[in-house]
Amino acid sequence: MKIVIGLGVVIVLLVGLVLLLPFLIDLNKYQDQYRPIIEDALNRKIALQDIRLTMWPRFGVRVAGFTVMDDPVFAAGPFASLTSLDVGVKLLPLLRKRVEVEEVTLHDPVITVIKNEDGVMNVSTIGPKGPAPSKPRQPDAPPAQPSGSPLQALALLAVDRVSITGGQLTYRDHSTPKPTEYQVQNLKFLLKSVHLGETPTLHLEATVQPLNLPVELDGSFGPMVETLDLQRFNFTLGLGKIALALTGSAVGGKLNATLSSPLIDTKDLPISLPLTKPVQVTDLHATVKASYPPKAGSPPLELADVTDLGLAVTLGSSVLNVKGTVLSGHAKVSATSPVLNSADVPATLPLKKPVEVKDFHVAAELEDQEARVTTLSFQVFNGQANANATLSLASPAPPFSSKITIQGLQLGPALEALGTDQVNVSGAASADLALHGRGFSMPDITRALEGVGHISVKDGKLEGVNLLQEATALLKAVGVATDSAKVTAFSTIETDVAIKNGIISIQRLLMESHDFQVTGAGTVGFDQTLNLKTNLNLSQALSQKIAGASPVAKLALKDGRLFLPLSITGTAQAPVYGLDSKALMGKVQEQIKEKVKGAVGEVLKGHAKPEELKQKGQDLLKGLFGR
Repeated sequence: MKIVIGLGVVIVLLVGLVLLLPFLIDLNKYQDQYRPIIEDALNRKIALQDIRLTMWPRFGVRVAGFTVMDDPVFAAGPFASLTSLDVGVKLLPLLRKRVEVEEVTLHDPVITVIKNEDGVMNVSTIGPKGPAPSKPRQPDAPPAQPSGSPLQALALLAVDRVSITGGQLTYRDHSTPKPTEYQVQNLKFLLKSVHLGETPTLHLEATVQPLNLPVELDGSFGPMVETLDLQRFNFTLGLGKIALALTGSAVGGKLNATLSSPLIDTKDLPISLPLTKPVQVTDLHATVKASYPPKAGSPPLELADVTDLGLAVTLGSSVLNVKGTVLSGHAKVSATSPVLNSADVPATLPLKKPVEVKDFHVAAELEDQEARVTTLSFQVFNGQANANATLSLASPAPPFSSKITIQGLQLGPALEALGTDQVNVSGAASADLALHGRGFSMPDITRALEGVGHISVKDGKLEGVNLLQEATALLKAVGVATDSAKVTAFSTIETDVAIKNGIISIQRLLMESHDFQVTGAGTVGFDQTLNLKTNLNLSQALSQKIAGASPVAKLALKDGRLFLPLSITGTAQAPVYGLDSKALMGKVQEQIKEKVKGAVGEVLKGHAKPEELKQKGQDLLKGLFGR
């Protein structure tokens, strides 16, 4: 009985001694020894309020009020701080003189990352001021694990549980014209089973402000090996309502990963996009292969190979299927869709009616600083359009060049969709254009766009204008019946064009119909201003009818046909037609000279007498002036 009581007293004394250890052992007296070591390692001043042993809920050490000051060049306040750091160790291994960390808990850590006006971040100055001088390698030294190796790092980090509660990360960027700041708030972090041979699990929760974006990360990686290679990792990332999955491996400096997501809706993104309606990306998957760590200075396209990229872009009722690869810095992407409707496009288009595009296909490549659209083809308004283009990305206003071919496009529905109310052109249009310029904005494109080409329209109508009515009105022909409809039918319109400085030069214009032919040249501005000089050549029957009703028309007759020089000004929406009197008088003078020359020739040859010449002169004047 005495033995039992004695053992109980010993146990009570031992328990009491253990409970009194935090008060009997003062670890703060060692601060002067380890603080300089930590400050040299971080290249920062640090502060510790208190450090002591803990017995409950587990045996370990608690560091309270730990603060790492910032580089004075960036800020005078703290770079990082935390309310307390608890490190719990397993008691039984400790009795065997072996330290096994059971849990590490960081309470309310606060970290502030700053980028200054020069684009330098405060984290870039963390670490020793300079590398220590290297010692010559001893050839006969026994092989050993090098200092700072992954194995040693793993030995230091081996722990059952690492957690963070109530953390906050602030990022301030002063390198932009308008400084920005983001905060990761309400941070919760839990990492379990960081041991060799085990597969750690990870959970993270946070909210990103000012986006008010909930972020959640869950997954596992491992099993852990000496080299820290990841034979397998599997993570799911939640960004608000968007879910992403990342799986793969990282072994021997080679990363193999697959990123996938079933649905990404633009209305769920934390940033505002210039879209008038939501866009959905479905069935996203990308297979990535890369070497790590990446080579310094490598171009972005050479950092990783994307062996398989696929996704579907849903625009209302239209679906665009996208595929692509990035191999050795050479990116290829293609997109196809059986039907695309302009009503589904998430942007404001200058259209009054929806436009349906069929059999859409585009293929593009990107390498170094050059992008190429190798194929662009689609059907629209019963016609076929094909194009290719190149774009240099080496400057803010990138130069580009393109070739465009259009065949059989029905102009009537096309212009109706564009909303041309005054003048509308129908017919099947074809075009071959070669263009080059630079920039993305309309002012830049207008200034720099140049090119040449040929345009033709077959079997159509000019609606909103009747050229014959305009001609008879200008000639003041009375009693000549013309079609009352504001329509001009034609069999062909074709012209060569040249584009420069926002002006389209019309060259060798030809317009043919049953009753007339029009030739001419001039300019059409990008602002739709017109300045055209044309010659209207009417058929013989129509010419004689108009000439009989208009004294002015007789002046323009030649070989029985009426040639009228017309000017077309105004705008494409409201053209103004006029009779070129100067050109008309030139034609009259030519005709008078020819007739006088012919009459004089007859007198000189003895074929006519002066009295007859006088009578012919009178008849000529009567014929010309109608009196």
